[in-house]
Amino acid sequence: MSYEYFLQAHVKGAPQGIPTERILEVFKDYIVAKEETFIDLEFSEGNSCSIYLETEEPNNSGFMISRPCGDKLGECLYAVMLLGNFVFFEPDGFQMIVVAPDVEAHLPEDMVASLGKPVVATDLKSFLELYANNRE
Repeated sequence: MSYEYFLQAHVKGAPQGIPTERILEVFKDYIVAKEETFIDLEFSEGNSCSIYLETEEPNNSGFMISRPCGDKLGECLYAVMLLGNFVFFEPDGFQMIVVAPDVEAHLPEDMVASLGKPVVATDLKSFLELYANNRE
């Protein structure tokens, strides 16, 4: 069964381009395969997932994590979110998560209207707690 998480970066309601090399740098120790449209990550035995992003583009404003796993994935996602005005959300999640209070002002109005007001994770510990408890 597949499940997905999403990260998107916005500035003034529009996509915010984040340098792809900075995103890939966060995951570099865990990349086991890299193609034009995805990277495969392996954190430990039984903890692997795929991230779909345009690896050859200079910038990316978001990506999808397919088959999210445990181990250090949450820490990596938090590190990526610090690179821009990122919001984390999942299809069955209770809420969107941001890592700074001012990020909400950059999100598209229709996104907030449909997914609700995001909650702010002020540090890694609070992010990991929200991330781990965002579904029933």
